[in-house]
Amino acid sequence: MNEHRKECVEESRAWEKERAEKERIRLEKQSSEKYAWLKNKLKWLNKEPRAAFFFFFSLGINFQKSRSDSVVPKAENYADPLSAEALGTKSLKMAIDKTPVRQPEERATIGGITPDFDFNFHQEKSESDAQEILEVQETSEKNSLMKTTPSTQENLKEDINEIIKKLNVSRLNNKPANGVSFPHFAQYFTGVEDIPDYIIKTLSRFDIEKVIIFIKETKDAWVSVQEEFQQAFSWVDIKNEQQCIWVWNTMKDKGVCPPINPLNNFQRWHFICATFDLWQGWTNEQLDELTRGHKKISPQRLELKSSLCPPGKHKAVLMDELEKAWALKLFRKKKKEHQAVLKLPAKIKKKLTRLSEKYEISELDMMALLIESECVRNDL
Repeated sequence: MNEHRKECVEESRAWEKERAEKERIRLEKQSSEKYAWLKNKLKWLNKEPRAAFFFFFSLGINFQKSRSDSVVPKAENYADPLSAEALGTKSLKMAIDKTPVRQPEERATIGGITPDFDFNFHQEKSESDAQEILEVQETSEKNSLMKTTPSTQENLKEDINEIIKKLNVSRLNNKPANGVSFPHFAQYFTGVEDIPDYIIKTLSRFDIEKVIIFIKETKDAWVSVQEEFQQAFSWVDIKNEQQCIWVWNTMKDKGVCPPINPLNNFQRWHFICATFDLWQGWTNEQLDELTRGHKKISPQRLELKSSLCPPGKHKAVLMDELEKAWALKLFRKKKKEHQAVLKLPAKIKKKLTRLSEKYEISELDMMALLIESECVRNDL
C-alpha cells in the first residue's frame, strides 16, 4: 500500500514538473514572439533618435503616473493608528535634570507626554496638596502641547522664503521640468546606452493590449510635437559639447531641468530635446519666480502670465530666449577677443608670427608670454 502511494506521489511530481517545464517553454516562446513583434513595430526608432528618446521619457512618465494612481492618498486629517499621537503618548526620552535646589542634585526624568514628577517630593505632601500640584502640571502640559511642530516649521519656511527673496536666489534651479519627472524610476533609466532596445525589452514584459495602446498614444503625441517644432534646437551643434552643456545648465536655471543625467554628449543633446518635447510649460509660480526682481519684463513673458497659454507657446518663448542668450554670449566673446588684439606695425607683426610658429602657440599667447617674462625680468 505504501509503495503504491509512493509511486503515485512520484508520478504526480513528475507530471507537475513536466507541466511546469512546458509552461516555461510556452512563456519563453510567447516572450520571444512579443519581443520580435515589438522590434519590428518600433524599428523606425533606430533611424529617429529624437523620437526614440521621446518614447524613452514617455515610458518613465507613464510608470510614474501608474505608481501615483496605485498609491492611495491619505485623508487630510489622517493619523497613523500606531503613532504616538493616536496612542496618547510621545516617544520617551531619558535625560539627567541638573536643576540646582539647595545643592546641585542629579535626578532621572522622563521627557514626553508624561510630566516631570518627583516621587520623593510628593510623598511628604498631603493628598489634597498632591492633587493640586498634578492639576497645575496637567494645565502646563496642555499649554505646551498647543505649541505644535507644524506651526514652527511653517514659520521657518516663511523665514527661508524671505531670505531667498532678499538674496535674489532662484528657486527654479534643478527643479524638474513641468510634466517631465519620474523620480521613483530614475535609477532604472539612468545609464542606459541602447535606448530603442531598452524600450522594446521593457514593453515586452507587459500585456500586449496595454503595450499597443501605449505605442499608439505616444506615437500620436510625438507626431504632434514634431510637426510643431520640427527645427527644435537646430542652432545647437551636437558635436559642440560646451554649447550643449550651456543649454543644459541654462534650461535648469529656467526650471526646465531634464529628469536624468546623460552618459555622453549625444545623450545630453537628446535628453534636452526630449525634455523640451514633453514639457508642459511653466506654472504660474515658476513664471513669478522667473520675473522676480526684474525691472523690465519681456512682452512674451507678460503674455504667458496674463493669459492661459498652451505648452507650445511656452516652448516658443523658451526656445527664443535660449537662442538669443547663446547669440549674445558669442557676441560678447568675439568682442572680448577683438579688444584683446593690438594693432602692431607690419614688421613687428611678422616677427610675432614667426615666434608663435616656432613655439607652436597662438600670437596672443606669445605676446602675453613676452610681456610676462619682461615683467619678471624687471621685477614689475
